[in-house]
Amino acid sequence: EMSGRLEEIPGEEAFPAYLETVVASFYERAGRVRLRDGGTGSVTIGGAVSPAGGNFDEPVTQATIKVVGAFHGLSRARSDARRYPAIDPLDSWSKYTGVCDPKAVAKIRAVLRRGNEIAQMMKVVGEEGTAMEDFVLYLKSEFVDAAYLQQDSFHETDAACPAERQRHVLADIERIVDAKMKFADRDAARSFFHKLTQLIRDWNYSKWDSPEFKELEKRGRAAVQSVLA
Repeated sequence: EMSGRLEEIPGEEAFPAYLETVVASFYERAGRVRLRDGGTGSVTIGGAVSPAGGNFDEPVTQATIKVVGAFHGLSRARSDARRYPAIDPLDSWSKYTGVCDPKAVAKIRAVLRRGNEIAQMMKVVGEEGTAMEDFVLYLKSEFVDAAYLQQDSFHETDAACPAERQRHVLADIERIVDAKMKFADRDAARSFFHKLTQLIRDWNYSKWDSPEFKELEKRGRAAVQSVLA
């Protein structure tokens, strides 16, 4: 009806056919600028799109994703599970160069993706129907999520992380993920990762390069050493 009044051909889901052009023209305003005094600056645009029903496939969201340099997809499931920030690590992405080693980031992302696949499989076959190796990988992915991705925005240390600390912690997380571990049974594996997660969370709360930080790091490495295959 609106397209008819505007004398335009309707596009997908009755949005204007030129929707992508309009969205792109808005985001293209961002970039490096030269000021009148001869200096330079930059304009960064962070847009927020709230699709109906959380459907990322609707036209406005898809038109936005095509032109932006990074995408943070909020997840209702993560919010309900109180996993904050509720940004889905598998749906989200960035074209920008990060502060951490790209190979390490790709490895951690692969662990998260594989862990999610195993979690979906366990909903059908249960823990007992899952191979021990897969179960440990699932626990590692949950550990990465809880110990590295989640943050406490109300804690002065954990709310923000300097780049140097982020690289240091990710290197330790990568070593834990790479470690070949051996457990007597699934309960022992679950108990170990539960304790390790709490230890790393305490580590996240300690000030960077403080005696407490170094002591907790040492305890974490000793804990991993005790279960190596």
